[in-house]
Amino acid sequence: MPPTDVAPGALLALDLDGTLTGPRGEVPPDLSGELRAWARAGAHLALLTARGRVPPEVRDWPLHTVTRCYGAWAEQAGQPLWSWPLPDATVRAATEAIPLADRQVGKTLLVTVDPGGIVRGPHPAFETAWPQARGVLKIVRGDTPARLDALAREWSALCDTELIRERATRLVLIRRGAGKGAALRELTARLGVSRSRVVAAGDGPADAAMLPHAGTFIRVGTHPALSGAALEAGCPADVPGVLAALRVRLLRCPA
Repeated sequence: MPPTDVAPGALLALDLDGTLTGPRGEVPPDLSGELRAWARAGAHLALLTARGRVPPEVRDWPLHTVTRCYGAWAEQAGQPLWSWPLPDATVRAATEAIPLADRQVGKTLLVTVDPGGIVRGPHPAFETAWPQARGVLKIVRGDTPARLDALAREWSALCDTELIRERATRLVLIRRGAGKGAALRELTARLGVSRSRVVAAGDGPADAAMLPHAGTFIRVGTHPALSGAALEAGCPADVPGVLAALRVRLLRCPA
């Protein structure tokens, strides 16, 4: 799709969990007002979340674009921009790579294009439900680190996929090119925004894929994968202040 006729003044691309919300899902009280200030100043606001569903606490935020499952699904104003699901054969191979005994004790999620179609295991109906899942955007596996190490070796052999080790006990499989970096690059091109006016923020290894595509990156916390960030916020509560100072410099817009 060609760029829009009038490019936004900036693109603000934000991770959600750990970046805008705290460990219990708490949202800084002044965050919504700061996001609205960016929108009034002409910025395009994008939420790039790993979640399969958009949580209700963001519904009053002035978001223009939302991606789910990293960048595997994107929508604007409720209309899909793109969908990059895993091929059915890949879903089958990835799920069958988990030994049956492990599938009965670990946690597995098949997150689909339809947020209501998520298949969960272990569950009595999992073994009959997962072969019927269609439009799978990501597969999430929770297990012991040792078993995930073994599964990662199996999954890494699958064609056209990417692995994300969110933590020692959680492994994610997505289609190659469906990560946050590719999503940010695609959105930037669609909007016609120059890289110098792209601002991204994140707190974990999956967010590091956005670093090469952002003129300014805000690292929330201290994850070493984000050591190349230009700005830092100690925790989500600090993010509105960092955004406010950056907005004044980038968009010449007072509070």
